[in-house]
Amino acid sequence: MVISPASSFTFEQLTEAYNETRVDYLVPMPMNVARLMEYCRVYDVALESSCVAVEEDVVQGLGMLGVRQDRAWITRLGVLPVGRRKGTGSALMAGLVAAAQNRAAKTVWLEVIKGNEPAHNLFRKFGFHETRELIVARRAPKTEFNQAVFDQVKQITTLNHEDAIILLSHREERPNWLNETESLQNVRNLSALLVELKNGGRGWVTYHAGLLQLTRLVVEITVGDPTEVTEAILTVLHQRHKRQDSIAENLCEDAKWLGFQKAGYFDSFRRIEMKRPL
Repeated sequence: MVISPASSFTFEQLTEAYNETRVDYLVPMPMNVARLMEYCRVYDVALESSCVAVEEDVVQGLGMLGVRQDRAWITRLGVLPVGRRKGTGSALMAGLVAAAQNRAAKTVWLEVIKGNEPAHNLFRKFGFHETRELIVARRAPKTEFNQAVFDQVKQITTLNHEDAIILLSHREERPNWLNETESLQNVRNLSALLVELKNGGRGWVTYHAGLLQLTRLVVEITVGDPTEVTEAILTVLHQRHKRQDSIAENLCEDAKWLGFQKAGYFDSFRRIEMKRPL
């Protein structure tokens, strides 16, 4: 088995291989070429440091490495059915960790879907330890909204992409790689809403509004009860975007999560964030 840089392959080849790794996955998450290219751009994936396992000219698996300053992030690791039970996952992990070291990274991060025990155990074997559990939440489109909550809103201010990035850069809590400001500033056409309640509560939400779906949701509370203000912010958001399905990735299970639930979000699945110092 040979570990080659992903930059030696076309995006078409990488996409086809990635989709084959997910045919029986817990959460399939299929890709197309355009989405994979966008993924690499947004999350600063270095294809020359990413790995593809090949045996007798047949791709066995792949894994990608995001790089930012002295940090690295392992993502999209997968083994094709033909490459399983022969050490492919371990070979890819060894290649990715070595690539992170070559890029002078001091820490490597990754996430594993909760319940994927084979992958979880593999990451532990390579010295990764758990940092926190993260929620991927969804909300189906609804035409009605909670009028009583909306009536508590005093003022709504609409902001553009540049203002959204400024808000994101002033967050107090540590975001996950997917929600870092470095990721979100690579997304085109973010929007933001500042919301103030009559009782003085304040906060904001940044998001990307697609034709059918709201994504990239980040909610921050600056004043007031986190659950109450989160519910109000999301009520305002969905009053303006009644027809879109919504997904909020990598939320912490905290008081804001209760506000998401009150606004109609449900727990789709969970990821376990892990890290390893180098």
